[in-house]
Amino acid sequence: MFNKSFYGISLLVLFTLSCSSLGHTKMPASKSINISERLEKIKITDLEGHPLNLKDFVGKPVFLNFWATWCGPCVSEMGSIEKVSQQFKGDIVFLAVSSESPELIRSYVKKNKFSFRFAHLDVSYLDIYVVALPTTMLIDASGQLVEEEEGYRNWTSPSSLEKLNSLVKK
Repeated sequence: MFNKSFYGISLLVLFTLSCSSLGHTKMPASKSINISERLEKIKITDLEGHPLNLKDFVGKPVFLNFWATWCGPCVSEMGSIEKVSQQFKGDIVFLAVSSESPELIRSYVKKNKFSFRFAHLDVSYLDIYVVALPTTMLIDASGQLVEEEEGYRNWTSPSSLEKLNSLVKK
């Protein structure tokens, strides 16, 4: 009982400290583990509980955003994600993933009228080496992680649009 409570509190403290609006950090695609293994560890379900697999999207680039409703910078960047999801509709799959309950995520999406896809993360953020929220992974059409951004980003900025245009052309 103590270990589970301690783990939960430690995770909450980690994300409270990691959730930052101080800017973004470009993370190299190379982590200490194999990138394809990392992507395979991502287990998600749609908001109705049906499993989703990143391999289902091979052939289209994927914008994979890890976020939470309690994370101010995450919520702040959602408007710009909505705008670029409309701009790149049909070219990039936009997917926002949270470990919060599907009911809470559905309520948030409905309240804010987002049109891109949301899903539930079935593993912990730490299991997939996400240590800050928001974190966005840009995955090319062949299923390879090409870039990872930690922290808030205005996705409608010229540099962000350049990244997304580049993702489409890969």
